[in-house]
Amino acid sequence: MIKIIEKINKIVCEFYSFSIFFMMMVVLYEVVMRYFFNSPSGWAYDTSWMLYGLVILGGAYTLQEKGHVRIDILKTYLPSKINNIVDIIVFGAIITPSMLILTYEGVEYATRAWLTNEKLSTTVWFFPAGPIKTIIPIGFGLLTLQSIVEFLKSIKKLKEGS
Repeated sequence: MIKIIEKINKIVCEFYSFSIFFMMMVVLYEVVMRYFFNSPSGWAYDTSWMLYGLVILGGAYTLQEKGHVRIDILKTYLPSKINNIVDIIVFGAIITPSMLILTYEGVEYATRAWLTNEKLSTTVWFFPAGPIKTIIPIGFGLLTLQSIVEFLKSIKKLKEGS
């Protein structure tokens, strides 16, 4: 189960990483059109905003690769057994429950956008909000799964004594 979740998070992050390229192209297009031709688009801002919203999909893989901010100075001086216990407490009592709440709230947030046919109104494009708001619970759901994986890994390390 751990390997499957980590593989899914890696694939999702690889997909997300390509969106950065598209976001750069949209922003470049907008800058050229706005400043060189005095002809800004009506869609580039919303498009870049939505592509940037995909950043949440990289959170689980970042956790998997230990890329989030941590208090490493404490972990350096504590024995591995204490570190594993701290990780079990942090992932079991703080991170996983928080991610579950954010996933649940994200589902409600996205559902409301789909049911009310909400539109993004930052520009004249009025793009449907449902698709980008659906990314929120997906990202937090993946982060929830990865936090459970980190919790289980810490338990395993504690049992093995490493």
